Parts: sequence; C-alpha cells; structure tokens
Amino acid sequence: MKRTSINIRLLLAALFFACAIGIATAQAHSLDEGDNRVAQRAAIASADKGLNFSLLDGDGKPVTEKSWPGKYQLVFFGFTHCPDICPVTLDKLSVALGKLGADAEKVQTLFVTTDPERDTPDVVKTYVSNVNKSIVGLTGSEAQVKAAEDTFKVYAVKRTGADGEVTVDHSAFIYVVSPDGKLLDVIRGEATADDIVSKVKSYL
Repeated sequence: MKRTSINIRLLLAALFFACAIGIATAQAHSLDEGDNRVAQRAAIASADKGLNFSLLDGDGKPVTEKSWPGKYQLVFFGFTHCPDICPVTLDKLSVALGKLGADAEKVQTLFVTTDPERDTPDVVKTYVSNVNKSIVGLTGSEAQVKAAEDTFKVYAVKRTGADGEVTVDHSAFIYVVSPDGKLLDVIRGEATADDIVSKVKSYL
C-alpha cells in the first residue's frame, strides 16, 4: 500500500511538471493549439459587447472601430519586428483580398501592433504598405494598445532574450468583425488564404 501511495504521488508530480512545461511552451509559441482555443472562446464570449477601440493610423490620425462605416473588418494583432508569423499572416491576408475580387471593397483589413513603443505610426504604415496598400496599420499609446488587446482578448507579452533582443509573444488570430462592430468569427493563424476567403464570403 505504501509503495502504491508513493507511485501515485510520483505520477501526480510528473503530470504537474508536464502541465507546467506545457503552459510555459504555450506562452512561448503564439500558434499553440490549446492556447489558441482558450483565447478563441474568450473572444467569442465578448462578441455581444461590441469590439471598441481607439488607436492611431499610419498618419497619426485617431481612428476607432467606426472609422470604416459599412465595412467588415479583418483584424490581426502583431508587430513589425515579428520574424515569421506576422509577415506570413499578412501575406495570406493580402492574397485573400486579391481572391475576394470586387468583394474586397466591402472589407477593411487592420494590422494592430502589439509593440507600440517601437511601432510608431510611420513604422506600421511602411510595414503594411510593403505587403498591401489597402491594409491599414494601427498603433497608439501603450494604454490604447493594451485596451484594444483586452477588447479582443489578445494574448501579448513582451520578452527580452538573453541576447538582448526584444520580442512579443502573441496570439495569432484573424478577427472577423461586422460593420456594426460585433465579432462574427475568429480565424486561426494556420488558415490558408482560401480558408480566409471562404470564411469572409460566408458573411458578405
């Protein structure tokens, strides 16, 4: 009986350690499936509240969720120093807009920085313009960006590596927002351009 009790305690300890490692890994990788599912459910739960934000566009002009009346919005959070997920996702969004054809006029794609300290208005404007000139880059004060992240239930944590390089771990969803500011859907970062097109067309 004593040995069985010890074995159970060891098993529980091993499971706890494994969960701790899993949580740490999820925080370090913005495309982790479990982390994404939790954030997705939280975002959908907030849909009825309306997705309000107050930020600055690439010209330093104040904008809100109402700045593109009558248009659906595709909202993606990232940062310009992002090495992989952000440029890949923006490229897929650009391809999707091209495949939407005339329907692309009904959609405004927004890139919201999670790194406002480095991503000033001119920086985000240049960054998104190099991908697709119809995409609007948004930034703001730390407080404004944090408020937008909270509204969309975005996971974003700035980290400094051993080499001094600053990065931001963040969730990688594309939020589909209705013209009246309500969340319609959340597209996972792993989605293809065709997946994005199919999802968007289902709401137009």
